[in-house]
Amino acid sequence: MSDEKPLDHRLLQQAEAYSRLYPSILPRLKAAMQAGNPAVQALVLSMQTALSQADDQRERQLRDGWGLSAKEARVTLRLIEGSTVADCAADMGIAESTVRTHVKSVFAKTGRTRQSQLGSLLQLRPGVPPSEA
Repeated sequence: MSDEKPLDHRLLQQAEAYSRLYPSILPRLKAAMQAGNPAVQALVLSMQTALSQADDQRERQLRDGWGLSAKEARVTLRLIEGSTVADCAADMGIAESTVRTHVKSVFAKTGRTRQSQLGSLLQLRPGVPPSEA
């Protein structure tokens, strides 16, 4: 699993989380990838596709439901996933100050005041304030 592609990095993070429950899985997956196991490579490719489609759907939900721009939605998703502002900036190839500007705009559009509150945006009906949901 190469760190060159962002989705590979996310898959590795998920595998590491899963490995806390099943400690033997991560070394076995890494060994299978390094050995060029076609079944594992096909599985990783399908997981990458599924993650990409899920991100696209979640991004669309944020854009359509809350009026966020594409960049604002991407920043929001990264923060919801637990990334820091610095991680988000590095992943997206933009300055930390730009990420903070996007976050301020997201707060203004959604009525949120803390990053920890952003996760609720995808749990509520899109665009409906919590008091009306």
